[in-house]
Amino acid sequence: MSHVSKEPTDYKFRDVNGHHGKEFKVNSALIDALIIECDDEMTVTLQEKEVERLYYVISGNGYFIVDGVKEDVSSGDLVHLPNNSIFTFGGTLKMLLVDAPLWSPEQEIIHAR
Repeated sequence: MSHVSKEPTDYKFRDVNGHHGKEFKVNSALIDALIIECDDEMTVTLQEKEVERLYYVISGNGYFIVDGVKEDVSSGDLVHLPNNSIFTFGGTLKMLLVDAPLWSPEQEIIHAR
């Protein structure tokens, strides 16, 4: 088993609520990792009931709005979203997303923006 994963070339999803994602093949029952790309802004606000998220900004500039507070982000920034945070983001961003525990659609709440 390799401990190194190359950046995925295929998208797991495209243009879903204003962002795209490529999933790393991580052999773990506890975490998952994706490359998230955004070239405008998300069209919804999300809330993860069970999952904590880390977004590491690889490149670009933008913002996150978390629980009503807007903060600018740029390359090298790390955004931590505890579970139950209500959030959205926008800008021109390429980010590494790490979820723990594993994300599932049943635990996600999508709010209109």
